Order: sequence, then C-alpha cells, then structure tokens
Amino acid sequence: MFEVTFAANIRRALGIDDAETSRRVFCMIEFRELLPITKLSRDEFLSTWWQIIVCHFVLWKNGVHHRDISPSNLMVYKTSGGRWIGVLIDFDLSSTQDGPLGQECTGTVPFMALDLLTEEAIEGQVKHLYQHDAESLIWVLTWVCICYEDGVYIGKGTKIHDWLRVDAPRCHEKKSSFLGHGRKVIQPSSPHEVIWEVAESCLEAIAQHYVPRKTPTVEDHIVFQTWLRKNILEANILSPALLDVRL
Repeated sequence: MFEVTFAANIRRALGIDDAETSRRVFCMIEFRELLPITKLSRDEFLSTWWQIIVCHFVLWKNGVHHRDISPSNLMVYKTSGGRWIGVLIDFDLSSTQDGPLGQECTGTVPFMALDLLTEEAIEGQVKHLYQHDAESLIWVLTWVCICYEDGVYIGKGTKIHDWLRVDAPRCHEKKSSFLGHGRKVIQPSSPHEVIWEVAESCLEAIAQHYVPRKTPTVEDHIVFQTWLRKNILEANILSPALLDVRL
C-alpha cells in the first residue's frame, strides 16, 4: 500500500496532522512457532531432548551458561522434512563465564540440582556448574516421562507433583528420597515407557554421584559423556540419523 514504509507516510494517510514529525519505519518481526517439548513422546521426545543437550553443552563450553533448565524452556518445531528440532529458550537467567552471576542461586525449584537446593546454595555459597544444568536436564526427562501422556499433564496424582508445592530445602528432601527408593517403584506414562530406560540410567548416574557420599566436582566433558551421552547411546533407541546433531 505504501511505497516507502516510513511512519510519516502511514500517519499522513490516516489524516494525522503531525505526520512529518515521525520518520520511524514500520516493521513486523516474524518468528517460527514453537511448541512445548512436552507435546512429544517416544523417540521424538528423546531426539529433541538430545539435541538440546548437545546445543546446551556447546554453549556452556563457549561461556554461555543457561542456569534455568525446566520443561517450559525446552521447545520444539517440525521442519518441512518432518524432523522435530529441539530449541532451548529463555536465557533471562543465563550468564557469561566471566560474569558476576556464577554463584547466584537461580532456577526452577523442581528441576534444580540437589546441590542447589541447600541452604548454602540459597545463600550464594555454591557455584553453578555444568553438572548442575546436566542434572536439571535429567530431572526434566524424568518429570516428562512420569507426568505427561500424549502432551497432557497427568502428574497431579503422583508423588513428584509435590515438588511443585514445596520450598527448596523440602524439595531437596523429596528428590533425595526419590533417588534413593522412589524411582524404583514409580511407573512412567505409557507413551514414555520406551524411553524410561534412559531416564533410569541417567538417574542412576546422579545417584552414584551423591550416594553414599557426594563425589567431588566432575569435569564438564565427563558429565556430558557419562551422565548423558553414554546412556542415550546404550539405550539404542535413536537411529544414527536422529543421534546426528549438526550445529
């Protein structure tokens, strides 16, 4: 309609007297529509979760630390070729490697690492490490497997739903109990039964880190390989094509 999209032209066409005072350009920004990762199940969920793990690790190694991993920050979209792609969003609480926020306690309580649910962490005495975000990714996997069925939240009748309603120290108690015994008796929803094996293996990696005595800080690449990548590969659920993450 307008050969030049200056705001002045638009205002003049609308009969606004002070049209000449404005030289702003009218712009519209188009974004790709994203869906929550909780809408997916089986290998579609697992492959997008794995993509986000890889991208998150690369960002971390390049000094960008997300520090707030939760289901609401893991999104997906489908390509024209039919492949689902995982997207990590909401970097509001992220920090750079040399930034001032390294020991500020941030995150969404039900999905935070046990190390960050202590009084010391709340007081800012615990540095946020890669292993904490990796642990959060595992808690997200666990949560989705138990609490979602075909994209619908069914977690209200489960014990882990209580994690949403307690403070950090109490959540630490509940999640520690879950690691010790609860994970062995709880059942995933039927669409996630196939990938529950991965969740169990990842939870076992966390349990071995904390029990019977917490091990020292683990190097980032070891956490990535032994807590995450190893368990994805050994489950033998994803095809080589779905395991291939191109950055």
